Amino acid sequence: MVNSQSILIVDDSVIIQQTTKLILLKAKFEAQRIYFASNAQDAIKLCQRNVFDIIFIDFNLGLGSTGLQLLERLHHNQLITHHPLIFIVTADDSESILMGFSEYQPTDYLIKPFRLETLTTRINLHFNKHKFEDAVFNTYQSKGWLGVQEFIENYSYCDKYWSSVTALAKRLLLNKVATSYNDIDVMLNSLLQQNDYVPAKLLLAQLWLEQNKFDQLTPLLTSINSSSPQQHLTLLDLKARSALKQNRISIGYEFWLAAHKVSRNNLYRLFGLIWIEFCLQHDTEIERHIREACFSLRFSIWDKPQNYAFLVWVQLQQYNKKHQSIEKLWCSINQQQKITKHDRAYIYLLQAYQAAENDSNLIAYREFMNALNYVEHHEYNELPSEFLIIALSTAIKLSMHTHIIKFVKQLTNIFNLQPNEPHNVIKQMWLKAQTAKINESKCAEYSYTLQLVKQKQFVTAGQLLFTLWPMYRFDITLARCIVELFARGHLDLYVSEKNTVNEARWVFESQDIKPEWYKTLKTKHTVLNQRLY
Repeated sequence: MVNSQSILIVDDSVIIQQTTKLILLKAKFEAQRIYFASNAQDAIKLCQRNVFDIIFIDFNLGLGSTGLQLLERLHHNQLITHHPLIFIVTADDSESILMGFSEYQPTDYLIKPFRLETLTTRINLHFNKHKFEDAVFNTYQSKGWLGVQEFIENYSYCDKYWSSVTALAKRLLLNKVATSYNDIDVMLNSLLQQNDYVPAKLLLAQLWLEQNKFDQLTPLLTSINSSSPQQHLTLLDLKARSALKQNRISIGYEFWLAAHKVSRNNLYRLFGLIWIEFCLQHDTEIERHIREACFSLRFSIWDKPQNYAFLVWVQLQQYNKKHQSIEKLWCSINQQQKITKHDRAYIYLLQAYQAAENDSNLIAYREFMNALNYVEHHEYNELPSEFLIIALSTAIKLSMHTHIIKFVKQLTNIFNLQPNEPHNVIKQMWLKAQTAKINESKCAEYSYTLQLVKQKQFVTAGQLLFTLWPMYRFDITLARCIVELFARGHLDLYVSEKNTVNEARWVFESQDIKPEWYKTLKTKHTVLNQRLY
């Protein structure tokens, strides 16, 4: 009998590809339905064009993504929602490797070298199980939970029942269809009345976490005991997410830290740890975790400019990195020599932040506006929270009140879309600490000052402009008022106020195309032609 399943073999070795193919041919699989990929990128392209029943993924794929990063991408890009059999092929069966893969729940592991008997036995075992689980799922789709109970009533007190009900619940939960949540709850509780089945408990915990049912979730998590390393890792992660969603940041951090020590491959968790350490100033761990993130970021699904920017930004808080070149820090993380056009806005922004940190306010403002203009001209679809957070930090250092209010509003809107998502909970804590520094009481004074300028009460207006500037630094409206009053001799300057005038002039001097009114003013008043620095 010929096996008609479609198969993808992902391995950077042509010899291993052909050896695996020969074994599969001996097992009666069709040659024309066996595909090969030598790297993660080719594997993703094939999965976008084809639906594979079986996928073999080698851990070590040479240059580029590892097999673990490939599996992460396939999950994230929803290319394996059809539930194929996934076999991880590795010569390294160490616990750290297996635990890394376990969070993405592959079907099985094959340790090199494997033989025909091993492969066919494993495939047949899992394919029969998979076929039964598909039948259970199809029954649920057509007849609901009662139909499923009738379909598998002959297996009610055996492993086949427990695993198939759990597989059904997992499949429904992954689809995140709220209308099926009640059925998931019922089927898992029905199973747990018969058997203290840990995978079912963990799934029920995931469901209640999704629904924010913390009164039920907390005692359930406390009751789960398992000797399985994989289940222990899942339990730690669930406890961490539960604590974080309840704003118990320090407790969530301890659980995530314990989970990270079990498996260091989960970048979502690692970035969460760095965020908490940054917010709570846990200096003892943050440097090591930054190094781990820098090492693992390239080629992962987190290989995006906003994540490089976040790591550079955090490093700028450290004394030994404070003055390092932004481009050098950036390239040391992404392991490339060139800055791409997608990176450029972040580079400008980080340079602005660094300059503001070093009290070079004129340079900071120029780079800050370069970043915002670059984003505007290149039509970024949606600014990630990391960009807005760094922009807000820079605006706060430069006391740019208008920009501060704008970025706070944008971040609040982003976080409100998923307020209980763990990373957003942590970022909201950071944002709350920043907004506590914002003083709204000067807004009325701002309007009053502009009114005085219109009424040509220049002496009083000038005094108020200097009072407002430290809070509204580089505000274009105030800057124009200060420049015009200064040029026309309406301001009596103290030594400390000369810097304010220079900053106000810089708002226009730093522009590539200077406003016409400013160029006209410079031709009439030579005082505006003095060097700024």
